[in-house]
Amino acid sequence: MPTLRPLTTLALVATMTAACVSRNVETINAEDAASIPSPPAPLTAEDRAAAVVAEPGFTVMASVSADVSTIPEGVLYVIVRVAGREGGPPLAVKRLPAELPMQFEVTAADAMVPGTPLVDAMDVTVRLDQDGDAWSNQDGDLVATVGSVAVGDTIEVVLTRADPTPAQ
Repeated sequence: MPTLRPLTTLALVATMTAACVSRNVETINAEDAASIPSPPAPLTAEDRAAAVVAEPGFTVMASVSADVSTIPEGVLYVIVRVAGREGGPPLAVKRLPAELPMQFEVTAADAMVPGTPLVDAMDVTVRLDQDGDAWSNQDGDLVATVGSVAVGDTIEVVLTRADPTPAQ
C-alpha cells in the first residue's frame, strides 16, 4: 500500500507558503487603489545623459607607445578593479571603439553592478583587443595598466604590445 507521507508533506508546505504570502498582502478597495500615485515617468535620453555626467569618475587619456608602428583595428576594453585585486569580477568595465589616441571618462555608470560607486584606490587596465573577444588575447594586442587611480584623477595610459596570455 503506497504511503501518503509525500502528499501530506507537499500539502503542508503549500499551506505554509500560502500563509506566508497572504500575511504580507493587504487587500484594498478600488477607491484606495485609485488614490495610489502613479510611478514617475521614465527618464528621457537627456535626463539619463545628465545623470551620467553627474556621476563621479576619472578621465583616461589613452595613446599608443612610439615603438608600435601600426595600430591594429579592434575594440578597446577598460577594466577597473579595486587596487591590488587580481582576477574576479571587475568593479567597472567599458567597451569602446579603438580610435587611438583618445580621451574618455569612466564613471559609476560603468560599474558591473549598477549603483556600485568607484573607490579611492583602483587599478585600470586598457586593452586593445584585435578580435573583439574580451576573453582572448592574441599576438599584436596592446595593453597598459595604471595603479592607484582615484575618483577625480586624470590618468595617461600608453598601450604597448601584450603577451598572448589569457585575458583578465
